[in-house]
Amino acid sequence: MPGVSVNVQPAILDWAMQKAQMGSASSSVIDMIAKWISGEKTPTFNQIEDVSRKISIPFGYFFLDEPPVEECKIVDFRTIDSISVHNPSRNLIDTVDLMSSVQEWMAEYNKDNGASKYVFVGSAKISDGVAFTADVIRQELGLSLNWFDDLRSSAEAFRSLRNSIMNLGVLVMMNGVVGNNTHRTLSVEEFRAFTLIDLYAPLIFINSRDTENGKLFSLLHELVHVWIGKDNFYNDTYGISQKVSKEEQFCNAVAAEILVPDSIFSAEWSKQSGSTEHIISELGKRFVCSRFVLLRKALDTGKIDQTEYGRLLKLFQKQFKAAQDQRQDKGSGGGDFYRTLSTKWDKRFIQALYASAQSGRTQYRDAYRLTNTTGKTFHELVGKAGGI
Repeated sequence: MPGVSVNVQPAILDWAMQKAQMGSASSSVIDMIAKWISGEKTPTFNQIEDVSRKISIPFGYFFLDEPPVEECKIVDFRTIDSISVHNPSRNLIDTVDLMSSVQEWMAEYNKDNGASKYVFVGSAKISDGVAFTADVIRQELGLSLNWFDDLRSSAEAFRSLRNSIMNLGVLVMMNGVVGNNTHRTLSVEEFRAFTLIDLYAPLIFINSRDTENGKLFSLLHELVHVWIGKDNFYNDTYGISQKVSKEEQFCNAVAAEILVPDSIFSAEWSKQSGSTEHIISELGKRFVCSRFVLLRKALDTGKIDQTEYGRLLKLFQKQFKAAQDQRQDKGSGGGDFYRTLSTKWDKRFIQALYASAQSGRTQYRDAYRLTNTTGKTFHELVGKAGGI
């Protein structure tokens, strides 16, 4: 039976190829599926079993007549051009499912411990206005208008904001792979972040494969969605697209206002001279954000017109892509495993999970399952989170 050739429907093979490519499968797996599609080779049970494991597709799916409709718990899948994402990758689906399990556990834990609903979840409306909403969020986080003045980089700003947001009660998770599987990387082209709403445990997930500027903007953008109270899937680039819903435009604008307040931006702009590109470059030394955010702010505040915005946007996008390609060519080191692991998790969640396991209310095997760890790894993680 293992070496016997089997018939797989063409539609299933095409679907499997798409999943393999979206999931960053190895070239050998993609080549094998390509040969099945072309008819050069016929798959065997052993080969299907091997491929199903490597691209994380259930073995039985290969014997269906039509590709399955895989649902994802994020309600609004929208790309920057407002086109529905009908076929999310298995990596994204599994990540959302894992984060949903984490959120459900934390919500129950908070309820069991007498916590109240977080009143800020769903407290904002688009009609409240950008400036008002940004001010409310700043006040809730304990931020001044110029909160970024003492921060040296967007990476430092991200860490500072993340801590403030976690202390507020919002779970902030971050990862660049599915669980701890380094062979299942999360694609920034597919998504940068998502938000899952719950009155007792709102959750923001950040794709850590994004740039430092990207992670910072996504964090604030998703926080505004927490204030609006709606699940969200985000794959815009620094809020520059104009082909999005009014809700997305609002979240982009509020995030930009927190990063670059209009009043400070206008005052700083008036001190500069020279070309728009030069001015934005100089302002980049003042604000902890990308040039894309500053460019969009210049348009929204009337400092430049649509033609100038479009010209510089194309230039910045070209330069950004070149920088990304260069970074990918250089690659990255493995780093410290436990340090990397600890950055993935909200420290309050890890501390709560450990306390619950210690008291016997949660089985340790469930704690390991939720965190994709074993006994030793889990206790190292707890130590990093300050739970021991």
